[in-house]
Amino acid sequence: MSYQPQTEAATSRFLNVDEGGRTLRIHINDCGDGKETVVMLHGSGPGATGWANFSRNIDPLVEAGYRVLLLDCPGWGKSDAIVNSGSRSDLNARILKSVVDQLGIDKVHLLGNSMGGHSAVAFTLSWPERVAKLVLMGGGTGRHEPVHADADRGHQAAERPVPRADH
Repeated sequence: MSYQPQTEAATSRFLNVDEGGRTLRIHINDCGDGKETVVMLHGSGPGATGWANFSRNIDPLVEAGYRVLLLDCPGWGKSDAIVNSGSRSDLNARILKSVVDQLGIDKVHLLGNSMGGHSAVAFTLSWPERVAKLVLMGGGTGRHEPVHADADRGHQAAERPVPRADH
């Protein structure tokens, strides 16, 4: 029996998630049936969805034996929109927690791109026991104030001679 590539329509599902007293309809693509799950969180650009950002990554992961979940964060793709006055990253992390809880998944390999990276960090900080691996692509930590390195230490390191290897 040969492998059949995953399609958006065949893997599309909706879950109802409670958030702040409101029920949101959250869209996911649920691909493969491996024992370990890779969750991919998209960025915030125009047209961003789990499928649009990661569809080319699904088949190799499923063929390697992973279950792959693509989440459309609230307000993107087919998921309901929500007005949020707090942290978008924390909101997305709570939504992801509800999704993996509903699906009975204890631990995930979590990959986040841009906004999804911020959300992946928020999830990992809140529920570290639920994350096997964390991969960030173009996502910062969400800090608003720059962190400055000690300038003297940087200059000292730059002035140290680099050892040469004799071949």
